[in-house]
Amino acid sequence: MDFLTSFLAVAEKVGLLFLIILLGILCQRIKMLTEEANKCMSDIVMYFVTPCVIINAFSGTLYSKAEILSVLKNIGVVALIAAVAHIAMIIAVYFIFRLSDEGRRRLMRFASVFSNAGFIALPLAQALIDTPTCHEGALYAAVYLAVFNIALWTWGLIDMSGDKKGLNIKKILLNPGIIGVVVGMIFFTSPLYSAGLQMPAMLQDAISAIGALNLPLPMLMVGFYLGKADLLAAFKDRWSYLCIALRLLVFPLIALGLLWICGVRGNVLTVSVIGASAPVGATATIFSAKFNRDTALSVRLVSLSTILSMITMPLIIGLTQMIA
Repeated sequence: MDFLTSFLAVAEKVGLLFLIILLGILCQRIKMLTEEANKCMSDIVMYFVTPCVIINAFSGTLYSKAEILSVLKNIGVVALIAAVAHIAMIIAVYFIFRLSDEGRRRLMRFASVFSNAGFIALPLAQALIDTPTCHEGALYAAVYLAVFNIALWTWGLIDMSGDKKGLNIKKILLNPGIIGVVVGMIFFTSPLYSAGLQMPAMLQDAISAIGALNLPLPMLMVGFYLGKADLLAAFKDRWSYLCIALRLLVFPLIALGLLWICGVRGNVLTVSVIGASAPVGATATIFSAKFNRDTALSVRLVSLSTILSMITMPLIIGLTQMIA
């Protein structure tokens, strides 16, 4: 596949997401989508939609025994890549951001490390890779997201709060994304699955239908934040440029280069780069509000990086698919 073909394929999927984001902006502008409604949608996506996406990724495709072993191997590789990538990014941002303002320093570190892996990377992986009979995109993206959540609720929580007492093992273990992976893995590795038995069709269809909400709802939420953002202020902040450059270009390109050198190819490479190249996550705003950091700056980082990612993600993912 040549670069132009790959770029256009990714751009089409990203463009689809952006159209729904525009609807979210419109709904925010005309006050149809409020802060309270956005929070409710966030909870629905986090506690119900994401687990259904993950469970459907494990149960919606019937693999042979040989294919199961191959998929399990790939799951392990994606988990390892996600873990190493987050550790490397965390170490890097400690050396890069040395601002005197503690709140801005902690926010810049957090925003550089944590992408929108749940609300943009997962739907994009589904759109690019999945077919009606195969859900490897969502499957590997779900594993990446599980590792992401562990990093988020450990280092992310401690660094943003500035207090190790904020670490909550219960929240880590009972995170909906991790629960979804555990439930899916139990089903996927059970003798019943190997014997060709699947869950009842009605239940499978319900899980699939709920999981389908993972594309429109998160994009409406992103649009809501974009509608509120003061983007002109973001363009005047040089530290914002550095943070966004790290998130959208430096970290994903380094990841792509190193993974390709290490021989990683196919859907594993594509999903890993999608996770690494997604814009600043909405959790930056959620954590900023919770721990009294610069919430306005976090909204600008999320919004501006999301807009710029409409250009950078097709370029980087298109290059990835060309060499994968």
